[in-house]
Amino acid sequence: MLHLTLRNLCHKSSFFQHNLQKGIVAKLKVISVQNKIPRRLYSNTQDNDQYEQIYFGSLAPQIKAVKIFSLTSSVAGLMAQPIIVKQASQIGSTSLLVIICSMVGFFTFITPLLLHFITKKYVTEIHYNPSNSTYKATTINFFLADKELEFKCEDVHVPDIPGMFTSMHVKGKPLFIEARHFENPLHYAKIMGYDKPMDFKLGEVQDSDNNNK
Repeated sequence: MLHLTLRNLCHKSSFFQHNLQKGIVAKLKVISVQNKIPRRLYSNTQDNDQYEQIYFGSLAPQIKAVKIFSLTSSVAGLMAQPIIVKQASQIGSTSLLVIICSMVGFFTFITPLLLHFITKKYVTEIHYNPSNSTYKATTINFFLADKELEFKCEDVHVPDIPGMFTSMHVKGKPLFIEARHFENPLHYAKIMGYDKPMDFKLGEVQDSDNNNK
C-alpha cells in the first residue's frame, strides 16, 4: 500500500513538473516574441529618423491651396460641362457655343496643367542623412502627392544661365530652391557647389588669344 502511494505521488509530481515546464516554455516564447516586435519597430523608426529636415519652402502651403482649388474647379467644370453645352446649344449661336466651350475647356484642362508646369520644380522640403551624406528633395506632383528624390552633391548640376524657376538640375530634373529657407546655409553652399574651387576658365581665354594671333 505504501509502495502504491509513493508511486502515485511520484507520478503526480512528475506530471506537475511537466506541466510547469510547458507553462514556463510558453511564457518565454511569448516574452521573446514581444521583445522582438519593439526591437524591429525601434530599428525601423531609427532608420526613418536618420533624415533631418534642413529646408522648408515657405510657398508650399500656398501652392497646395492653389492646386487644390484648381483641381476642384476642374472637376466641377467637367461635371457642369454637359449642362453648359446643352444650355448654350439652345441659344442657336455657333460662335457663342465655341466661345463658351473654349472658356470652359481652358479653365478645366489648361489651368491645372499650366499651374503644375510652374510648381512642379518647387522644392517644398529637403532632408539630410549625415550617415551617408545623402539629400532627399520633396516636390508636389499633379495630384498633390509628395514626390521624393534622393541625391548627393555629385548629382547636382548648376547651369551657367538658370532657366525659369530653375536653380539647379538634379539627375537631369530641374528644381528650384531658395537660399534663405535653409536652416544651415552651409548645406546650400554644399549643394550648389560653392564650396568647390572656382574655375574662371582662364585657359580658354588664353587659347583664344593665341589663335587670334
